[in-house]
Amino acid sequence: MAKIEIQSFFYDILHCRNKIMAAFDKWDEKYDEDERGALVAGMRECKDAELINMLMNIQKLAAGYDRIKELMDKAEQDEVDAAMEDDDPDDEEF
Repeated sequence: MAKIEIQSFFYDILHCRNKIMAAFDKWDEKYDEDERGALVAGMRECKDAELINMLMNIQKLAAGYDRIKELMDKAEQDEVDAAMEDDDPDDEEF
């Protein structure tokens, strides 16, 4: 399995996730009986600053996952490259 080193932005991703989930939990409690649904009601009723903060956290979370995907792809490619070097027929002696 490909190995990737823990990056500092991983903690930012967890922080953003926790902030998003806390807002969703709050909305679930506050708007549990709302006919629009808790998520829709929460987004419609929250203050602009809170909504902007939520959207920024979602954007940071998505960008972080993109960076993780890039790191995983690079780690996998490094493994393939290393395996190809080990199996290089030019290195074999006859």
